[in-house]
Amino acid sequence: MSNDETFPRELTRSERELLVWLLPEDRPGYRMYRELVVKWKVVARGRRGEGNYILGEAGRQPDTASPLPQVFAYGVVEYSSAHVAVTVRERLDDQIEFEIVNLDGERIPDLAEEKRRWSYSSWLPSAPCPQCLGALRKVEMKTGRGLTLVLAICAFDQRLWVFDASSGVSHPIPVTNFYNELMLQKNVRDPKIALNARRLFSDLSDYEDSDLVKAFVTYNALRTKILLDDRIVLQETRKQSMLQRIVGLLHP
Repeated sequence: MSNDETFPRELTRSERELLVWLLPEDRPGYRMYRELVVKWKVVARGRRGEGNYILGEAGRQPDTASPLPQVFAYGVVEYSSAHVAVTVRERLDDQIEFEIVNLDGERIPDLAEEKRRWSYSSWLPSAPCPQCLGALRKVEMKTGRGLTLVLAICAFDQRLWVFDASSGVSHPIPVTNFYNELMLQKNVRDPKIALNARRLFSDLSDYEDSDLVKAFVTYNALRTKILLDDRIVLQETRKQSMLQRIVGLLHP
């Protein structure tokens, strides 16, 4: 887009197609966002440069002073000449912020053949990692009232998210924030370990399911991703076998 564009404006055809793809209609949690995205106008640029915009009702003043909302949905379309990342952030009052950027350069070039696309929005607990297609560490959690959540961790891509079975949403979780809670739970004070969040992935097999669940519970209490209907019931601790540890570290 040019710097002299005027607002409010409609989504471009390509913006609309990518955002609708990232917010699948068959999952209630994404459908709520999808309905707003196709209804609202682009009312302003965001704070993160090229490709970052704010959606809202025409005539409403966009909020660019509040802290940047956390990521709600993320995916990448891989073309022969670019990797285009699509991000939708959590709703902030009456606006939704999105980003469509080229990971390989400043601007999105004229795109050639599409090779594939992947997103966390389409992921199910029975599937491998949507990005690398490798094995995941998966930890199932349940609340006392039966809500099922699945914490998924990809050691290869160094990403983690939690899947909410009731809404169908896979909520991305910031690595550093989660790891901080894990270190507090484990009472790790050595700064070489406690301040190196990437060790979550290299040391993943050292943590039991209950460690990861407790870290999620405290993280979610501080930075709510999912409104829980009841407390999470800790299952009996499961230790990974040596074979499971090896498989979890291999990339297919």
